[in-house]
Amino acid sequence: MTQAENMIPIPPPTDIIFKGGIKHPDLWLWDSWTCKIDGQIQLFCLALSRTTLDGKKIAPDQRNAYPFHIRQFTSSNGGQSWRDGGVFFTPQPSASSNCDANIWSGSVEQHPSGIMLFAFTGIKKLNPDRPFLQSICISERADKTDPEIHIISDPQKDYDLIRQAGYYLGPQQDLGDRHGEEGGPILAWRDPYIFIDGNGKTHLFWSAKSAPQTPVIAHASIHKMGGKWQLEKLHPPIRLADDQDYTQAEVPKLYHDAKRDCYYMLVSSCDRLCEGQADDTISKQLRLYKSLSIEGPWHSYCQQGSRLPGLEGLFGASILEADFESGDAKIIAPYTEMAPPDFQLTFAAPQYFNLFGQTPTVLKYAEDPVS
Repeated sequence: MTQAENMIPIPPPTDIIFKGGIKHPDLWLWDSWTCKIDGQIQLFCLALSRTTLDGKKIAPDQRNAYPFHIRQFTSSNGGQSWRDGGVFFTPQPSASSNCDANIWSGSVEQHPSGIMLFAFTGIKKLNPDRPFLQSICISERADKTDPEIHIISDPQKDYDLIRQAGYYLGPQQDLGDRHGEEGGPILAWRDPYIFIDGNGKTHLFWSAKSAPQTPVIAHASIHKMGGKWQLEKLHPPIRLADDQDYTQAEVPKLYHDAKRDCYYMLVSSCDRLCEGQADDTISKQLRLYKSLSIEGPWHSYCQQGSRLPGLEGLFGASILEADFESGDAKIIAPYTEMAPPDFQLTFAAPQYFNLFGQTPTVLKYAEDPVS
């Protein structure tokens, strides 16, 4: 690969107003996380130019060979239309950085103190055979150009602590290996989601494993001491009701139903058995779980199981709105790279499902001028 082929442009914000979904002319988009500020939805996702600096096309299945950036979109009408807010964050090229090679998914949340917390996955390339060392990172987004990054959990430095807490990590000399972990998919220590409980305590939940092919959700409580965000406690792994049906539980999201004082966890699952497996043998699903406690146990959201019906081909979803009286919820999610070519790595228009497993009442958007 030439130097020009390896250099990836980051396109400036486009003036296109995207109606419903987002099919960006210059970018591949995948995964999502959202927050709402002053009635405006902030949508974040991973993004990569569709071409290299010298104009060579990048196929969706080639994207891990290049550095991503995190893109921001905004909507003032509940997801009916979206504006491109441009780049939000990029890898930090420094030998001492945990995100010098790449950045993967995370979350944004407003802390009760008023600050905005930004969690993400840092990717460090140890060598060509070990390009996927993941760590859990957080920062306060007071300055978009040079945020101070706090490392919450690093599998290299915290190897013993992580294993003692009940999580699986492969042999230390193989961490981040592109071929996977002892017959399973690559290391899973990624996609941190910020959740602030009713007492103001800050939690992180992320994708992890308890065995090479056994998915769990990691749970940690974090706090700020001496001006630095750090791990307070790494809690035991969270098992999900039907985890025998898949090998990876990714980009988790937590939502609280205050009416019933229960919790919902939205997960994107993948049944990849090993790296190098053909895409047409892999299934990706959106799944929903329910619990009376964030500690679990986590059960399927309805008697029919955890899979959300009618949302095939979507992955890395976020709930935009949820009515805990009717159970109707609105979701935003991108299509996977296994979707038809015109849809790959673009965002679908908001979709609907029901938290109680019933047929949702799909509300049509009113005619609303783009604001």
